[in-house]
Amino acid sequence: MISLRESQPRVVHFFARCLTLRQTLTLRINRAPAVLAFAGAVLLLRTNTAESTPPPNVLPVQVAPAEEVDTLLRKRVYTGTLVAARRSALSFETAGKIVELVADEGDRVEAGQILGRLDTRRLEALRAQSQAELVESAARLREFIAGPRTQTIAAAEAEVRNLAAQRDVAQRNLERRAQLVASRAISREEYDEMLFEFRAAEARVDVAQKTLDELIAGTRQEQIDAQQARTQALEAVVADTRHRLEDAVLRAPFAGQIVKRNLDEGTVVALGEPVFELIEAAALEAWIGAPPRAVATLTPGAAMRVEIDNEEYEAVVQSIRPELDPQTRTQNVVLRIPRDPRLVAGQVVRAAIVQPIAMRGFWTPTASLTPRRRGLWAVYVVAAGRVEPRDVEVIETDGDRSFIRGTLAPGEPVIAEGAHRIVAGQAVTIASERPAVTATTKPR
Repeated sequence: MISLRESQPRVVHFFARCLTLRQTLTLRINRAPAVLAFAGAVLLLRTNTAESTPPPNVLPVQVAPAEEVDTLLRKRVYTGTLVAARRSALSFETAGKIVELVADEGDRVEAGQILGRLDTRRLEALRAQSQAELVESAARLREFIAGPRTQTIAAAEAEVRNLAAQRDVAQRNLERRAQLVASRAISREEYDEMLFEFRAAEARVDVAQKTLDELIAGTRQEQIDAQQARTQALEAVVADTRHRLEDAVLRAPFAGQIVKRNLDEGTVVALGEPVFELIEAAALEAWIGAPPRAVATLTPGAAMRVEIDNEEYEAVVQSIRPELDPQTRTQNVVLRIPRDPRLVAGQVVRAAIVQPIAMRGFWTPTASLTPRRRGLWAVYVVAAGRVEPRDVEVIETDGDRSFIRGTLAPGEPVIAEGAHRIVAGQAVTIASERPAVTATTKPR
């Protein structure tokens, strides 16, 4: 039989002191007032704290109103190349031997500056010969225009009178011979000889008279025209020789920089063989290829901003090529770039072209998007102090802003950031409000 003392549980104290059940209960009852006092103080402190701060599960958020637009301004960045506005392969306009080249690769030259010369000894001799022939022809032309001298005419007149006198003598002798032949004093043969002399003298008078008439009439116009044509032909030969001498000197057609030198002194060059390659130093151009639909939004003279080596520059649309590049199937846009000594032909140029697309939707901060199932997206809005999701479709993303469309209504406050910290149905409070994200403004 178990006694009452043995049936009571034993409590082991920290110092291994054994207490009975009655002693234990008595100890706990004595401590109860202190425990109740401590619990009351803690409850009073929690009540005062709850009255001064909002509930811990209400999250402050930043929102931006959803503003609907009817046009999507789609921006695309296209790449091009920086080229010189003018680039020329310089060559002599005549064949010959190079005797001097005064420029080298990298040299800057001015417009009209001499770059090289050819051997011109044969051309110099040809020019001297042509000039001498021209002087002779011009003198003869002046002589024809002036006509015969008076002394020449007087000499011709004297010659006519002399021949006329000889003719008259021959005529009288012929008359005497006629009487003698009638009386048979002379033979018929002697009479015929005298007749021949008379007719020869008469012919000489006619020739001299005609020559005199020609001198008096002056030089024929046909002779003057022929000599004038001969003189003009020689003038053309002299001018051609002068031009060939000028072509033997190579000059810079515009101010620029030599980028390549192909030949050296002593080389015999053919007509049109390139000697130097020159690029213009005054201005550079950017050639950018883009699809025709994007190029259609540009007009000559419009201003654009381009990026070259991580720096932005103001550019102007100079022209738009009317055909497509057969390799890239893009349309080239030529932009005029202001001169900057840091820019070099061949650098990569990037330009953004904005293409308007008729589409209704909303611009919203990219940070406001949260992924959904099956590749869908959503944004959270604040409605009656609670978070509600709106399923949307992401159409375009441009850095820290995105263009969306879906179940979002115009004017709803979209939670701008921190979508990963909230869930649907959560209680929130609006801490601040951002400006609406539009096609021309971006969230900060």
